[in-house]
Amino acid sequence: MTQFDYSKLSVLIADDFSNFRSTVNSMLQSLGVIDVETAGTSQEAIDWCARRTFDLILCDYNLGAGRTGQHVLEELRHHELISHKTVFIIVSAEASRNIVMSAYDCQPDDYLMKPINTQMLRQRMSRLLAQRQSFSRVYAAMEKGDTTTAMDVLVDMSLEEDRNALSAQKMLGEVFLQEGFYDNAEKLYSKVLEQRQVDWARLGLAKVKQAKGELEMAGAWLEKIIEENPLYLPAYDSLAQNWEKRGENHQWQFTVQKAVDISPMSILRQKKLGEVAQLNNDFSTCVDALRRTVKLGEHSCYGQASNHFQFARVVSLGMERNLDLDAGLAQEALKYLEDAEKWYQLDEAQTNQALLLKGRVFAATGESERAAELLTQAAENMESCEAQLEVHLDQVSVLQSLGKREEAQALLKSLQEMYKGDQDALKKLDAFLDEPASEANRALVATINREGIDFYNKELFDDALSCFEKARKLFPKHIGIQLNIVQAYVGKMKNGQQDRLIANECHACLELVASLIEENNPAYGRYLKLREMASATVEFL
Repeated sequence: MTQFDYSKLSVLIADDFSNFRSTVNSMLQSLGVIDVETAGTSQEAIDWCARRTFDLILCDYNLGAGRTGQHVLEELRHHELISHKTVFIIVSAEASRNIVMSAYDCQPDDYLMKPINTQMLRQRMSRLLAQRQSFSRVYAAMEKGDTTTAMDVLVDMSLEEDRNALSAQKMLGEVFLQEGFYDNAEKLYSKVLEQRQVDWARLGLAKVKQAKGELEMAGAWLEKIIEENPLYLPAYDSLAQNWEKRGENHQWQFTVQKAVDISPMSILRQKKLGEVAQLNNDFSTCVDALRRTVKLGEHSCYGQASNHFQFARVVSLGMERNLDLDAGLAQEALKYLEDAEKWYQLDEAQTNQALLLKGRVFAATGESERAAELLTQAAENMESCEAQLEVHLDQVSVLQSLGKREEAQALLKSLQEMYKGDQDALKKLDAFLDEPASEANRALVATINREGIDFYNKELFDDALSCFEKARKLFPKHIGIQLNIVQAYVGKMKNGQQDRLIANECHACLELVASLIEENNPAYGRYLKLREMASATVEFL
């Protein structure tokens, strides 16, 4: 083992107990370390790293009230206050699975369980610092953005017959993937797997296949990795991406949920779960995940006011749809909006969003006067500044919730004109429009409709409905899609499948179209005809 001159090391000890800081300091001094700084809180640790660079950071997981050691590491990386050459070790007495998995999930260089002794500390320090020293040329190149040099050095290290060869191969594979050198990465991972079946190489090979578009093969490999190592979180993340690319939203949600179950304190995974659950209209899971996202964000660098806003939007939407909700959700949404104002420095746009979202919650609970006051206040503020699209969309939602349909439609029409050359903006507007305005979504609707109509013509009514329902989830106000669903239901009923559930679904679609369509709409004639056909099929319609 390499012998170090510990007197040249710089070390930071972060722990909320002064006795532990003193004990570790004494251990380090006995090893010859001279340059030691200490921090009793998470903020002190971050402040030290903002001022200088350390070779080693020993950070307790539990730093008292507020941020944990995991939060410290995330923030140091997020704000680039820690370099590749710094070894970060989390030290903890916490043994619960959630905390241990959470700590491992943020990928420190090591995790030490208390109590620790001098010999244990020396062994870990020596191993990690020796490895860091061996990779010093790689880190130096990467910090300069010189990936070519980094790869050249890693190739040389990978061919050496020493303890660093495998780590060099792992890092080289990651760089190949990052730079898009998929053939190189595939050869490397395949060669490693000829010698030993290590999870990171199996995962890397699956990522290569996924990047090349071989999604089914990659997905099967990822599922095999998870089956054999159920706690290997990176495999869940890649599998979730795989399902997303394949358009399998329910499998996507299931996979993210499994990862969240393993590491429930991951704010980014909770946020992702909320997003995909909303796509799947799984309101209960969405609300729970967004609630956890907000709470975890209080002390995380990934906490954002937008997480609070999204919770309020989803709760408002649930109330507007008359879902059977917990009576306290509206108050919880209002509290989170107030917390956003306390926790974050809101800019002008965010301040107006908070007002509008409060208004939407009040409108959904029947407090129309209070909602109208907040809408007016936000609108007056927006007159003196150039409002962002997202703020205007929240304004549209409040208007709709207050029953001001004509004003909402006028604003939407104005926004379509304002953003007519911006396809990304139009895609956001599509969720509020009867017909998609963006080229991508118009093409998507056309494709799904063609597929559904083909099934309908073959009298495969369930397959047709599956297609049309997929489109309706994306564009719930699209009149053409709603009428296609009605036509498919009428087809099923004419084909002999006349049960009350089908009839009720058909009736619900017709009533929704009735609330959306105007007599001057080109589809109005088709609507009347389908309504007549449905009435002839089942008496109660």
